[in-house]
Amino acid sequence: MSTASPTTPSPSIWLGAVCLIAAELCFAGVGAVVKALSEQMNQTQLVFFRNASALVVLIPIVFRSGLGNAVAVVRTERLKLHLFRAVCGMVAMYGFFYVLATLTLTQAMMALMLAPFIVPIIAFLWLKERIDSKTAIAIGVGFCGAAVILLTKPSQAQPLNIMALAIAIGCAVLVATTKCTIRKLTDSEPSLRIVFYFTGVATVISLVPMLIYWQPLLRHVIPWLIVMGVLAAIGQLLMTRAFALASPVKIGLLSYSSLIFAAIIGAIGWQEPITLSLILGSVLVIWAANLTIRQRWLW
Repeated sequence: MSTASPTTPSPSIWLGAVCLIAAELCFAGVGAVVKALSEQMNQTQLVFFRNASALVVLIPIVFRSGLGNAVAVVRTERLKLHLFRAVCGMVAMYGFFYVLATLTLTQAMMALMLAPFIVPIIAFLWLKERIDSKTAIAIGVGFCGAAVILLTKPSQAQPLNIMALAIAIGCAVLVATTKCTIRKLTDSEPSLRIVFYFTGVATVISLVPMLIYWQPLLRHVIPWLIVMGVLAAIGQLLMTRAFALASPVKIGLLSYSSLIFAAIIGAIGWQEPITLSLILGSVLVIWAANLTIRQRWLW
């Protein structure tokens, strides 16, 4: 009788990895839509419609089996943790939308993608999950790769935007915190409940600044707002499912797949050059991610 190799990752790890990569593709798409619309809408509108459109997508899912199912989804004993996750996510979202409008798409995504390398540190301090020496090396390599990309000027005539980079790093810390919060919530909360609370609370919070800074919407942006909401909702569900299946320490670095997606979208949509520094930085972060999913001591 054959037995599974101790070095073989469990099916839940692989499924979690696939869900996370698919989620990052959705998030890269959201970033591209936000960057494109930022020239025609202010950030308060973008944040509100990103959340509101995602909520519209989620409501039919919540009520798909009637009122009883909806009540079961909403009922929770961990409201404070849901609110904490929503507030952290909202602050990060406002900052990230500013970064998207200011930096190249690839740099913006890379700045946000510092979060997976911060996740193990927060997971260690909060969730008491062990960080071994190999994971620490991978984190260091990942930070080096991110620095190569972030510290490269978009063009010789355009200086580095230090404020945008500082805001991006702050966003990364908040995003890492929300991902660990998701891991904490999945002990008792289903994925749909976690995403519904975040989207619902974020929609309510972002309504007030949107009304204060309201400006008329152009008709042609409405379909793109819908696309943004659909991608955001699907991405949130996939990400939440991913971290329910596997620890963020084990699969969190796969979030760097969004860097590849962003580079491709940026090159096609904005003619952003794929430079040597981008390639070098990407190689470093992908290699760092590869370390984390292939080492036997992480499984």
